[in-house]
Amino acid sequence: MAKERAFGPHQLAEWLGIEPRHLRRAETRGLIPPPDVGDERWSEGVAKTLPDRVEEILSVVGDENYAMAQDAGKAGRRKAVTGDAYGPHQLASELGLHRWQVGRAEQRGLIPAPDVDGKRWSREVVDGLRGEAERIRETLGDHPGLGSIDAAKRLAERMELEVEREDVRVLAEEGILRPVGEFRGYPMFSLESLDGLDRERVAAVVGERQRWIERSVTAKEAAVLLGWPAGKFEVTAERNGLVPGRLGRYDRAAVEGLPGRE
Repeated sequence: MAKERAFGPHQLAEWLGIEPRHLRRAETRGLIPPPDVGDERWSEGVAKTLPDRVEEILSVVGDENYAMAQDAGKAGRRKAVTGDAYGPHQLASELGLHRWQVGRAEQRGLIPAPDVDGKRWSREVVDGLRGEAERIRETLGDHPGLGSIDAAKRLAERMELEVEREDVRVLAEEGILRPVGEFRGYPMFSLESLDGLDRERVAAVVGERQRWIERSVTAKEAAVLLGWPAGKFEVTAERNGLVPGRLGRYDRAAVEGLPGRE
């Protein structure tokens, strides 16, 4: 699920098609609600209540009408630290592994989760893992794999195609390319799995993306196409059931068919 956006003052003003000074005045006069995200930004839900009121807001705070206004933890887990304990780097050194192999081994269940304050391993656990180091190396190999950006670059170079990160994501989503692990929540792909991909299938995925880009527009491009502020376009699109497709882009023909275009 996509993360809900939050707008700072300048972002919200641009989205509504008004000047930042008008936004400040409107907030001072109580014409728009105060920021509801960290007392500094407006949530997407609040922002979407405002495009219909832009004309009303400007009638009060527009330059020709505006009068000066008043300025208005995280709980620990498992056992407490006692005696010797090893962090990820120390554990890797003790077992003769690379740091990434420790993280990958934990993800695969080849080593247990940290048993000391949720971050480190006790000496007892480390001693029990010494005989497993070779098996871990054989299982994981000697290369951590590539993230989607570098994976796209490798495919582009080897296949002479205009492969992008989105194409790698689609290949993985379709099960054609399987990650060997993850780094900070992002999938990693082995060199062997990348080099073993069928060029025709990769070319088909690239072609699908390129054709979609040709017949679609971003929200900003759609607003320009219609001659509207970005906020008006997004709210109108939502009311008419027009949702973005791949890459957050909108079908151009559907955009041009929205009601209210002059």
